[in-house]
Amino acid sequence: MRIIPVIDLIDRKVVHAVRGQRERYKPLRSVLVDAPDSLKVALAFAGLGLKELYIADLDAIRSRGQNLDEVERIASQTDLKLMVDAGFRLANEVDGYVKRGIEEIVLATETLENFGEIQGVIARHDVPVVASIDLKFGKVVAGSKAMRLPPGELIRKFEDGGASGILLLSLDRVGASQGPDYEILREALGYANVPVLVGGGVRDMADVRRLRRHGASGALIATALHRGLINKDDLNRL
Repeated sequence: MRIIPVIDLIDRKVVHAVRGQRERYKPLRSVLVDAPDSLKVALAFAGLGLKELYIADLDAIRSRGQNLDEVERIASQTDLKLMVDAGFRLANEVDGYVKRGIEEIVLATETLENFGEIQGVIARHDVPVVASIDLKFGKVVAGSKAMRLPPGELIRKFEDGGASGILLLSLDRVGASQGPDYEILREALGYANVPVLVGGGVRDMADVRRLRRHGASGALIATALHRGLINKDDLNRL
């Protein structure tokens, strides 16, 4: 079971993401660090024994700039394996992030233009692509008409395009501590032939263990780590 901590970046600072309401996000307050500094947070995650890190560049996702320097700081000063969602629409938009050390690219329904961009990324950089099915209250969030499909159809098209994993990201549950969406997980596992990750709502280790029992390959977690509800001992036992 992969435990993947999350850093959400706005204006070079780590913010606390809550329910996908990005205009209301505030600088992170955490038991792990004394400031919302991305490198400090990444090092704190590494100190818990975690090996991977998911970065959401929310400025890029909202077309309000990028946080490439922060990504590079983390890539150059930690051993974490980095995956990033920066609102990529087209394959060539990943170039700057891969050059700065990103090892896995997230292409999300919220912003991706078409399924052909998956092969475009792989051809340009030979990096794995995780396809993120972004959801709010069980409905797919998509800018392009090509992405406005039921989850099962999206999974088939993402896999056909070469995605090596699927992420079910329930934006309405992010930071809300209300538990993951097990129903959408069950539906997705009925279609998926690649590992399925879940993001949004994980409260504690009971949720993590239940996700594993249900067949999830990993979970994205932030709030529970920052509140100390999942600690190093918990992770070691997992």
